Amino acid sequence: MCSFRHFILLLLTATFAAHAIASEELPKIVQIGFAGPLAEINTNSGRNAAILAIEEANKSNPRINGQAVIFDLLEQDDKADPRITEYIARFFVSSKAIGVVGHWTSNATVIAAPVYNAAGLAQISPASWSRGFTQKSYKSAFQILGSDDAGLALAAEYLVRDQQLKRIFVLDDGAYLGVSMADYFSNHVKAAGGEIVYRASINGKTSDFNAPLQKARQIKPDLIFFSGRVIQSDALARNLQRFDLPSKLLITGSVVTDNFLRGAEKTTNTIMAIVPSTPLDKRPGMAALQKKYAERFNTEMLPFAAYSYDCVNLLIAAAKKTNSLDRSKIIDALHEIKYNGITGAISFDANGALLKPSFTLYAMEQNKWVPLRVFTAK
Repeated sequence: MCSFRHFILLLLTATFAAHAIASEELPKIVQIGFAGPLAEINTNSGRNAAILAIEEANKSNPRINGQAVIFDLLEQDDKADPRITEYIARFFVSSKAIGVVGHWTSNATVIAAPVYNAAGLAQISPASWSRGFTQKSYKSAFQILGSDDAGLALAAEYLVRDQQLKRIFVLDDGAYLGVSMADYFSNHVKAAGGEIVYRASINGKTSDFNAPLQKARQIKPDLIFFSGRVIQSDALARNLQRFDLPSKLLITGSVVTDNFLRGAEKTTNTIMAIVPSTPLDKRPGMAALQKKYAERFNTEMLPFAAYSYDCVNLLIAAAKKTNSLDRSKIIDALHEIKYNGITGAISFDANGALLKPSFTLYAMEQNKWVPLRVFTAK
């Protein structure tokens, strides 16, 4: 895929060069960084959507400050590893990139943020909804998802007060995002009048949930909450029935996909997921984007890839708005921008947090993800 894309880039450059003989103008290559664990299916889908956004932008023969430009995606695989993440952030700082779409995990996003901020390089995360990303008021940090704290507050109040799920069993994966989300949810459950009957962390790489589920079988909670990566959420969902647990399950992350449904299709428990967006399949333009994606990459686009698509278009819109490739001017433009993306209306507060974020609580019903409740934070 990369070699084909670079062939197209060379072809575009050659085409520009042929037309530039008379005007003596060659297009300038403008790089946009993309970072995440590229071997993971969600990140790979997001990377493809970013490529699609760049290819579409190039078809319009863009010009910045009178100069013909060709946008190009500069990809780096951070493998969701903190040590690699910081190295990659420094690589982007030393590159010619006008901004970075990344990182994919909240841990990597938060680790990279001070590096980008010190260098004045815009960072828009397409997948991190950790409040910690924008909490330190880095001028270069932008979050196009609502924060985990806000979303979990709304979910906790609804589940405890409206659904009367009072006794809550809380698990996390021991990672930065998992622990912070479990903390937020626990605090909001208590504030809503619920009780945390058990709280523990597990190894972030294990698929063995025997010990916590044995404990849950003894305690019989109304709800099990787990904050961790998709692969572990899938393993937990599949293990609930084996332990004959009647408890409902609430999970987080990029789980509202057909892939997750296929893994958990035999589970009889009520499985819910809180997602930092409105139902994306209802958004204007989403069906058209999915069609273009399928035609370009010969595979289905995962829903959250639309955020990568919007992130790239945000950076391009900021460069056009300020009519400059200067990094500091692009950051200033992002703070002022009001952009109507595939994922919704996008604008930021002074800290780079999304204004008026929405969240959806989904439930698995008849092997489909069905929206239970859509929340909008104040």
